[in-house]
Order: sequence, then structure tokens, then C-alpha cells
Amino acid sequence: MTGLVKRLKDEFLPAIDKHPLAEEIHWERHSLFMAEVGSRMVGSVIVACIVGLMFYSSATSTALLTWFSGILFVAVNSWLLIRLHYRSDHRQRSASYIRKWHWINLYLSVIWGIFWALTPFLFFPDASQIQILSLLLLVVVASSMPSVTMGCYPDIYITFLTPVFFSFSWHLLSVDFGGEVLPLIIAPLTWLMLVLFSVVIHRTHMESIILRLEHRKAHQAADERTAAKTRFIAVASHDLRQPVQAARLYAESMLTNSNMRTQDTAEKLARSLTSASSLLDRLLDISKLDAGAMEVHKEDFSVSKLLKEISAVHSAHALEKGLQLQVLDIDGYLYADRGVLTEILDNIIANAVRYTDSGSVTVSAEKVGTEIQISVTDTGCGIPPEKQDLVFEEFVQLESSEGLAGESGMGLGLPIVHRLCHLHELRYDLESEVGKGTTFRIFVAASENKFVPADRNTKRVEIPPLRIMVVDDDPLITDALSMLLVSEGHDVWVCHSLSRVKSTACENRFLPDLVITDDRLPGSVTSTEVRQTIKGEFDRHIPIIVMTGNTSPERIQELRASGCPLLFKPVGSDELMNTIRVALER
Repeated sequence: MTGLVKRLKDEFLPAIDKHPLAEEIHWERHSLFMAEVGSRMVGSVIVACIVGLMFYSSATSTALLTWFSGILFVAVNSWLLIRLHYRSDHRQRSASYIRKWHWINLYLSVIWGIFWALTPFLFFPDASQIQILSLLLLVVVASSMPSVTMGCYPDIYITFLTPVFFSFSWHLLSVDFGGEVLPLIIAPLTWLMLVLFSVVIHRTHMESIILRLEHRKAHQAADERTAAKTRFIAVASHDLRQPVQAARLYAESMLTNSNMRTQDTAEKLARSLTSASSLLDRLLDISKLDAGAMEVHKEDFSVSKLLKEISAVHSAHALEKGLQLQVLDIDGYLYADRGVLTEILDNIIANAVRYTDSGSVTVSAEKVGTEIQISVTDTGCGIPPEKQDLVFEEFVQLESSEGLAGESGMGLGLPIVHRLCHLHELRYDLESEVGKGTTFRIFVAASENKFVPADRNTKRVEIPPLRIMVVDDDPLITDALSMLLVSEGHDVWVCHSLSRVKSTACENRFLPDLVITDDRLPGSVTSTEVRQTIKGEFDRHIPIIVMTGNTSPERIQELRASGCPLLFKPVGSDELMNTIRVALER
């Protein structure tokens, strides 16, 4: 029996305190209840006056005086408390505020319940059966009207109903209805039906409130993300235009002035394009993480060498801003994915330098148990506590008034850090104080091996001359790829469409050792069709590398599932040659 009652309670009176929107739900139902309470009390006073007039000729003077005095008492109590509510600070959404008004409303339901429970005592002794049944009907109708009350707070509603209908039930037993049973059971039956109805209405009300709040939250979140993406597009456009503009000017100066065709100008052109490429890589990182296309390959490596290499990348930027970039490392080894950890620290240090106007940025490491704690501490403006979770949302940037000052960025650094830490199962924490600075800590497993191999050799491995087919519909891409591959000693054949690939195979013009194909070709052709054609037209296995600028997580997953090495445009020469080596080894 107890189990049945518990199941019914969980089904129709679900607990909302553990709901993520519990505070908003409590406030919403409180607001709905109090919005109706004024009109409900006025209606109750009017009905009470009508009851008094109904029994004006049959009731005693004492009964009428008691009745109308009771009306005055409950009406004054209700008016004073409602007035107090409207004068209170409605911005107080605390649990104690709502709890206080819940008890006040319970008090009102008690005095109104006791007041209506007096009706049989005052009027039944001298009333006719018609008057009694009319009064009962009036009470039933009046009690079933406040749907918001019974839906928002069933306990308040039932507290009012119980004394009223039990009083009527008791007194109806002493009334002679000529042997009819229905008038005797109508009061308790009505009480039971109204109680059950209030429980059902309560569930409906709660579901409606929750849906409304969730919809409101979702709409607000969508608006915030739309605004954030709009800001992001503006920032990304600016950040991308800068290096592209510089690269264009360098290239045009080299074309128009032969004296500018120097190693220095070529290096500046390459740095500008690399800068633009790194910005695009940040966008691609989000898509690859969404697609689950990043894999973790752990190895042992020196924490000291890693920190020095990463800090060296950012030292020039720090020097430009007059900041001191310090590295306090230890002689220890990490067991982690070096590429993932490098990306994480690169984003954290870049953020620290970007948002620090004066002072220093310190990168340190220390052994903590079986882990090595890597900390990045800056002396920037800091982040308010209520804003610290927001910095891990995509495209979100805090304004200087919110604790961050400095250069603008795309708002992708810390979101990438958050996702990479989740991918690598790394713990991290953020500690920040406005006006003093921020410390970001990340905890990485220390190597358990007594012998740690030397750091991997990053030099490019020489590849023997190959016959390579390049499939891409963009002549600039194929020309640039051909130039690079030919300079490396390879023989290159270019196809701008799938039909060209088929005709080349059919006419035996070129038997490739390797195919590099774009993912999108004219006529909605994808690399999937290219792979199928290569497999069907040539009588031997030919490795295929797919190059794409597609950032769709779904498409990236499909390409990863194909088993072909995948490159994301823009691609550097070292990355391309290393991928060719990997493809040949498969």
C-alpha cells in the first residue's frame, strides 16, 4: 500500500526541488497563484454575502451577525495580506521569500475554510431542504472555480476544502431527505473528486510551467548564441582580413617590383598566410571535435622541453606588449598526447598574453602526486565569478567592463581547451580575481616509465619519386600543389573532374602511385565517387588522400570512416609530405 501511494505521489505530485529550473518553477507558480488571489478573494466575499442574503429570513439574528462578522474578518485579513504582497519587493526570488508567502496563503486558506465550515452550524437548523441543497450547490461551484489555486498549490486548496466539506457531510447526516442516500454522500464525494482533480491539474500546471520556462530559456540561449555568432563573424572577418591583406600587398609588391623579390619578403608573405591559416584552423578544431574526428595518442615526453617550445612561440607577442613571459619548469616527463596538450597550452598562453596589458605571464609546472600540474598565471584584469563559466562557450567574449580587456579574438580559445581536456580526460580549473589576474591549471599524468625515449624526430622523412594524380576543380589549387610536388621530385597529373579521372584511367595515360583528391567536385561529386572510380578503374591498390575545406561534423565523420588520410585546407608543405608518407605506409 505504501509503495502504491509513493508511486502515485511521484506520478501526480512530482518533486521539483531537484529540477535544474527549480528556483524559476517555484517563482513562476507563486506568481501565478498571487495573480489570481485578489480576484478570488473578492469573488469569495461576494458569494458569502449572497449566502447571508439566502438565509436572511430564516436564520436567527445571532447567526446572521456571526456570519457577516466572519465575512468582515476574513475579508480584512485577505485585503491586508494581499496589499502587503503587492507592496513587497517582487525581485526577491529567494526560497525563503516564496516559503514565507506559502505559509501566509496557507493561513488564508485555513481561516476561509473555517469560515465556510461554520455555514451548517449557523444556517442548517432553521433551513429548508431546498435552501440546504442550494447552498451545497453554490459551495461546490464556488470551490471548483479557482483552477490556478488547485493547480499551483494543491495543499493550500485541500486545506480549504477539508473543513468545509467535512462540516457539510456531518450536518447532512442529521437532515431528513426521506430515505434518499445521494444528498448524504454528495458532500464527501465532491470533496474526493475535487482533491483528485486538483492533483491532476497540479501535474498539468507543473508540466506547462516547465515547458514554458524551458522554451523561454532555449529562446534566450538561441538569441545569445545568434548575437555571439554575429560578433564572431565580425571579429573573424577582421582577423582574417589582416593577414590576407598583408599577404596580398607582399605578393603584389613582388609582382610589380623585382627588387622586392627577396627572401625577407617571401618569408613575410609566408608568415601572413600562416597567420590566416591558424585562424582557420581554430574554426576547424571545433568542427573536428564535434565530429569526434580527433584521436588521442599518448606518449612520454619532457615537460620542460614542451613548455619552452610553446612559450617561445608567444614570447615575441609578449615582448611587443611589454610583458614578461616566464617559464618555471621542472625535470619531469608527461604521459599524454603531445599534439593535444600543445594545442591546449597554446590557447591558454595566447589568451593570457592577449588579455594582459601590463605585468607578466608565468608558465610553471610542479609534481602533485602522480600528476604534473601545469599553471599559466597572468596579471590581467581577471574575470568576475559569475562570468567564468561563460568563457568556455563558443564565440563568447567578455567586454572590458566585465573584467577582460585587451585585444579582440574569435572567442574560440577556451572552448577548444574545454573540449580538448574532455577528449583527453584531463582535469583543469580556473581561478580568477577581478583586478588581480587569472590562473589556469591543468593536471596531466606523469610518466611512470623509468626510461623515457628521446623526443620524436620532427624532420621530414624523404619520399622516393612518385606518380601522383591531383583531383581538384580549382586551377589555382592544382597549380600550387603541382608546383610543390614537382619541386619534391614527383611526377604529377592533374584532373579537374571525375570524368577526367575516368578518361585518364581508360586511356591508360597515367598509372598513379598515389591520388590526392578534393572532397567536392563539379556536379555534386564527392571524394567518395572518386575513391570508387579509382578502385574500379585501376587494377591495383592505390592510396588516396582526401583534402577538404568542409567543416561539417557529419561529413568529417564520414571521411574519417572511409579510412583515407584526411587533410584540412589550408595545408602546409610539411603536413602534406608527412601525410603522403603515412598514406604509403598503410
